[in-house]
Amino acid sequence: MRVIDYQNSLRRLGWDTLAVDGKPGPQTERAVHDFQRAFAWYDIAVDGKPGPQTFAALNHCLARGGRVSAHFTFTEFRCKCGGRYRDCRRVHLTRELVRDLEAYRARIGRGVRIVSGYRCPSHNKAVGGASRSRHLYGDAADIDPVVHWTRVANMRLFGGLGYQGSTGRCRHVDERPVSPAHPTVWRY
Repeated sequence: MRVIDYQNSLRRLGWDTLAVDGKPGPQTERAVHDFQRAFAWYDIAVDGKPGPQTFAALNHCLARGGRVSAHFTFTEFRCKCGGRYRDCRRVHLTRELVRDLEAYRARIGRGVRIVSGYRCPSHNKAVGGASRSRHLYGDAADIDPVVHWTRVANMRLFGGLGYQGSTGRCRHVDERPVSPAHPTVWRY
């Protein structure tokens, strides 16, 4: 696969501000790195270098409609700023988050809508996000609040859970570095 081919592929998957110029610069390397870091179908090296494994993963992903996993697409996790800010990576997430969201989906027996995934620093500030929000690290998602937070906590999947005060339903999950057996929990 030529540089221009994987740039085109990454743009189709959600890195829509990536230049398609056939030149392997830092922006392309960062997008390749972010793709590798998130791809949940199977483990690939995360080094920002587009080798045979990465090419196979890109083709696998594109053949499945841009899915990062069985039920989620890269574009669902894309920053909502639309690439307006220079510091925006567009898509930045971890395969651990994706895999745990798949497990969560299987346990609740229904689809999961991603309301917000990655946030670039400028967009996070613009929406009033916490200065150390897990969204900045690509390991958090706001989801439709359909399950009570205690049920989600009992699943032992996520290190952080935010719930809607009026209903008790979980609307934020993240992979913060604490034991999922004892997640950090807060009320909105």
